[in-house]
Amino acid sequence: MIKLVRIDHRLMHGQVVFSWTKSLGIERIVVIDTNTANDEFKRMSLKLSKPEDVKLSLFTVDQAIERIPKIKALKDNTMLIFGNVGETYTFFKAFGPIDEINYGGILDRPGAKRFSNAIYLTDKEVEQSRELADMGITLYMQQVPTSKKEILNNKLS
Repeated sequence: MIKLVRIDHRLMHGQVVFSWTKSLGIERIVVIDTNTANDEFKRMSLKLSKPEDVKLSLFTVDQAIERIPKIKALKDNTMLIFGNVGETYTFFKAFGPIDEINYGGILDRPGAKRFSNAIYLTDKEVEQSRELADMGITLYMQQVPTSKKEILNNKLS
């Protein structure tokens, strides 16, 4: 059962992953990030950084799309983590709508607009986010479970 979908350029990292896994009783983390899935060192680093009692799967976006029936059928409390908006968009266009997506950390880059202290979106990412919102998905910005949840949908116009 998917309990959290998060976009975070850092993927799995200390306090954030531990606070989300603890607050939601996460038993499995599925990282969907093509660059990381294709990099042996990054894959190894993720395996070392996961909480000890949590299962980890790591896929390219194409591999994840192939596994959509298995992902939908997961019984574990599951967190999906994406490294960027583009791959999140590609995955959910194939997967179909979900209730909400947490925008947790997206780097500032040339041409990106600031939406919060940790969320910067390019024009293309804004358009992809609008399309996700048009699917009925609530997009929200929230770093950790104890911080304020800010709805992104109405800020994308």
